[in-house]
Amino acid sequence: MQKVKAVINLSNIRQNAKTFLEHSKRLCAVVKANAYGHGAEEIALALSDIADLFATAILDEAIAIRHAVCGKDILVFAPPLTEEDAYEIAVNGFIGSVTSLYSARVFVRVSQKYRLPIKVHLKVNTGMNRYGMRPQELGKVCKLFAKQKQIQVQGIYSHLYACAFEQAERQREKFLRAVALCKRYFPTVIAHLSATYGAMLGERYTFDMTRVGLGLYGYLPISKRENGVVWLPALKKGMQVFAPVMESRVYQSGGAGYGTPKSINAGERICLCRYGYADGFLRTSKNGSELESAHLNNLCMDACVCKGERKRGEYLPVMLDAEKTASKTGTIAYEVLCAATRRAEFVYEK
Repeated sequence: MQKVKAVINLSNIRQNAKTFLEHSKRLCAVVKANAYGHGAEEIALALSDIADLFATAILDEAIAIRHAVCGKDILVFAPPLTEEDAYEIAVNGFIGSVTSLYSARVFVRVSQKYRLPIKVHLKVNTGMNRYGMRPQELGKVCKLFAKQKQIQVQGIYSHLYACAFEQAERQREKFLRAVALCKRYFPTVIAHLSATYGAMLGERYTFDMTRVGLGLYGYLPISKRENGVVWLPALKKGMQVFAPVMESRVYQSGGAGYGTPKSINAGERICLCRYGYADGFLRTSKNGSELESAHLNNLCMDACVCKGERKRGEYLPVMLDAEKTASKTGTIAYEVLCAATRRAEFVYEK
């Protein structure tokens, strides 16, 4: 096999989900971006008996996992841009996000035109300034939907924009006011504010449901108990990534991939490892990979020349801890996880 191999431990991911569910009434499993690089369909299937709800970023992701969730609802974070988007959300039975008066009106038009029931969650802006309605807009949307028998307002949610307690508290207060307004019109809505960081702040932040993304896959947005953090869940890593050795030879002279090699003499052993920047790893030789110390030069698009003797066909670890890789490359574990399986073979262990 020529592909980079991603070994996914489903038991670890299931255990992580159960850990969060112990501290929440309901669990929304976030499987956007191919389940943070872990394979959305397999992860959704593995969590179908644990999660109460699944969430994706875009409509295509929801369509891809609709059978794997075994009848559970799927929330699509991105609002509809067009009536076609809203129609696809409705006919597939997904839950749409209403982030503005514009998206509310799109859902109403589609519901009336095709006589379709549509399930929605209202997204409010409490400070992230990404998707979400202002309080004034939320009131107008609630009034509009209260007159629509086919629109089922099932939830209201927001998102914390920083892992800092002071900002989180301000956002929580804004969210409380938004929930109170929404419940005047729709008393049974489910309120959810917490992602992984919010869950760590305790019951005051979980409300009716916790949305967990990063935590499902074994990582936390902060590594120590800071101001306001109630608990640090003990999580297990969900993925390790390996790359195959394709060639092994004695170096004589010339380059190592593109350019002059570093710290190698004629007669020393080198090997070619089948992973490169097209596989989701940084091109620079200092890229946080487990093989970083063996790199003789920058990565090529599809391969990397390394110092040392290795057996052809042997699989070498290139990513065992996304947090460790991220700290070396100036990014975050989220990005490493999403990139590291860009064109990998997935191997699932139960």
